[in-house]
Amino acid sequence: MEQRAYKAATLVAALFVLSAAPAMAEPFEPVTRFDGPQINFDFPAMRVGIAEYDEGPTGTTVFYFPDGVKGAVDVRGGSPGTLNATVLQNAREARMIDAVVFSGGSWYGLSAATGAANAIKDLKAAEDQPNAIAGVVGAIIYDVGARRMLRVTPDDALGRAALESAEAGWFPLGSQGAGRFAMQGYYVARLNKEFPTEYWPHSGQGGAFREIGPIKVGVFTVVNALGAIVDRKGRIVRCRRNTLHNDCPLVGDVLARVGTGLGDDDLVTEPSENTTLTLVVTNRKMPFTELQRLAKQVHGSMSRGIQPFATAADGDVLYAMTTDEVEDTALSSTDFAVIASELAWDAILASVPELPPEPRVVATNPKPESLEILVGDYEFNDHARVGIRLKEDKLVALYGGIRQAYFLEPEHPLIPTVDGAFVLDTPARDVLHFDLQDGEVTGLTLNPGPWEQSATRLE
Repeated sequence: MEQRAYKAATLVAALFVLSAAPAMAEPFEPVTRFDGPQINFDFPAMRVGIAEYDEGPTGTTVFYFPDGVKGAVDVRGGSPGTLNATVLQNAREARMIDAVVFSGGSWYGLSAATGAANAIKDLKAAEDQPNAIAGVVGAIIYDVGARRMLRVTPDDALGRAALESAEAGWFPLGSQGAGRFAMQGYYVARLNKEFPTEYWPHSGQGGAFREIGPIKVGVFTVVNALGAIVDRKGRIVRCRRNTLHNDCPLVGDVLARVGTGLGDDDLVTEPSENTTLTLVVTNRKMPFTELQRLAKQVHGSMSRGIQPFATAADGDVLYAMTTDEVEDTALSSTDFAVIASELAWDAILASVPELPPEPRVVATNPKPESLEILVGDYEFNDHARVGIRLKEDKLVALYGGIRQAYFLEPEHPLIPTVDGAFVLDTPARDVLHFDLQDGEVTGLTLNPGPWEQSATRLE
C-alpha cells in the first residue's frame, strides 16, 4: 500500500505542492444527539453519553455512575492506551470509580477522559461537594493513520460534552461514539494481497444486556480489532468495506492458510493501530477477587467472536464494574461469567454497523461539458489533496499526500452514479460526492454518511 501511495504522490507532484505549514486548530462543535440504532435497558445506576466531531469523524463514549462503582481491569494485546487503569489492579473494595471513558484519537483521545473528569468536578461542586475527586478510567482506539485523511481527535471538550449529555437506559450501536470510525479484520483482509485495504471493513460499538431475576448485567464494546468479527457458526460477518456480501469465508478456512503466504507485511506498529475496548457492568455484589476473575474470563471468551484476538498489534482493555447492590445465591461466579461472556459475543456482533445504500451506476456517461465544473484540486488537509481531471472525456482522480486506504493507484477513473456522485473504480467502491453552493463547487466528500471525510476546493 505504501509503495502505491508513493507512486501516486510522485505522479501528481507537478500538479500541486503540499504545504508544509501546519493548519491552525479550529474549535469544533460536539454532536451529542443521535437517531441511529440503539439498545434500551433498565439500569438507572449508569448513564451513557456520546459525543462526536463530524469533522474527524471521531467520537467519545462515556459511562457515568453518579453514585460510583467498584472496578477491576484486564489488559491484553501489545500496545494498550489507558488512563488510570492501574488503580483497578490494587484490590480496592470501594466504589471509587465515577466514569469509564472510551474514545477515538489514539493517545490524543485520552484527553477526553480528563474532560469528563472536569465535568464531574463541576457537577459535584454544584452538589456542594467541592472536594470530591472524580474517579475516571479511560481507554482509546486508534482511528487515525491510513484509515482517515483528517486529523481531528477527541479532546477535553468532547469528553465534557459526552458526560453532560449522558442519560440512563440506552446505548447507541454501530458507527457512533467511540466507534464512529472503528475498523476491523485487517488480518483477514490481507488475503487479498493486491487490494488489502479495499477489503478492510468498518466496525463500531456494540452492546448487550440481560436480567436474571434481580441481577442485571451488560456488556458494551468498541471493536477496532486486527482480527475479524466472527459469528457463532464460525463465519466472518463482514469482509468488505462498502458492500454487503453473504459470501464471507469461514474464519477457520482463512486461518488455516497462515504460514502459506497469507500476508507478508509487518503488523506490529507503535502505537498499536488495533484495539477492542470493553465494559462489563452489573449490580451483583462481588468481592474484588471475583470481579477481577470476571474481567479475565469474559475478556478471554472474546477470542471466539474476534479472531485472532489480543495480538501484539492490538491494545485490548476490559473494565469490569459493579454497583455492589444485589446478593446472588442462584449463580456461581463461574456461571455468571459464562452468561456475561455470551453477552460479550452478542455485543461484538452488534458492533457491525449498517451500511449506506450502494450507489447505482448510470447507463451512459455524462457529457464532458457537464463535468468541467468539477475539475480542480481538493484539500483534505495540508498533507492530503486530490486532483480531479478530465481524461478522454471522463473524470479521473489523482492523489498526492500521506499514506491512506482510498486512492492507492496513481490514477483512479471515476464512475458516475444516478444521484450525481461518483464511485472510485476500486474493489472498495468508495464514493465521491461533490458539494455545490450557489451553483459553485466548494468541495467534495469521500464516502458520504457515517464515515464521510470532507475536502475543500482550492482556488
